[in-house]
Amino acid sequence: MKKRITVLSLLFCLLFILSSCKEDDRTFHINEYATTDPPKESLTILPSREPGSTFSSSETPVLPGSDESAVANPSTSSWQSNYTLTYAFTENGERSELTETRCDGLYSAKDLASGTISYFRQEGENIDSYVLNPSAMTGNHAIIEGKNLQDITTGFMKIAYLAPGFSTLSNVEYQGTESVAGRPAAKYTQSAYDSTGLLTAYAFVWVDSEYGFASKCMVYNLSGAVNTSWELLSLEVGGVSLDSAAISTEGYELQEVTGNE
Repeated sequence: MKKRITVLSLLFCLLFILSSCKEDDRTFHINEYATTDPPKESLTILPSREPGSTFSSSETPVLPGSDESAVANPSTSSWQSNYTLTYAFTENGERSELTETRCDGLYSAKDLASGTISYFRQEGENIDSYVLNPSAMTGNHAIIEGKNLQDITTGFMKIAYLAPGFSTLSNVEYQGTESVAGRPAAKYTQSAYDSTGLLTAYAFVWVDSEYGFASKCMVYNLSGAVNTSWELLSLEVGGVSLDSAAISTEGYELQEVTGNE
């Protein structure tokens, strides 16, 4: 049985822990890490005691992009068209690590523990989608019709995405600068409150100073336990090509499945 990983359930867990919403109990295969749906939630889901108000501080830095457009719309960030990154995520005490690679016409994600690979390749107006198990030389193949790979939102950006205005929310406070994966980042705390104004949970959020994504996040409950977290381990922008990143499916026993809408 293929290992099931719950990267995207991180988002649903955040919704449950920090917004008192109903938890989504679905789990996801690695091929669901990347979708053509834009991020629907961000760390700004944490409710503020005064919705719409701002946290005024002369020490609060301006996030990359004069209007934070790169943060609000990751697809417009040019660095995301060519990169290799590795990140870790922890959910319910279980830690996993993923490596993502992307260039024009190609995107792949590899679970470093299981070796499972999710592989997307643009072929004309369609996308060839593979989920590969190299140890067993088996996998699934699907054709996603009428989609462009540029519209794919990667697994990392689904959890690291920040909506515009994050740093000015009333429940967000700037804490200073630290380093994540050797990269400077602005550190914030973000708090969640119930309807009476009592603190229910809090998070530490590190925002990459160059590109504006949440390079690290740790979400705590009031007992001091970490419920969910993720952290960028490495990032290299540029240098990826179809020749260097292509994955051969020769020799795999592939099962054809219906493509994603």
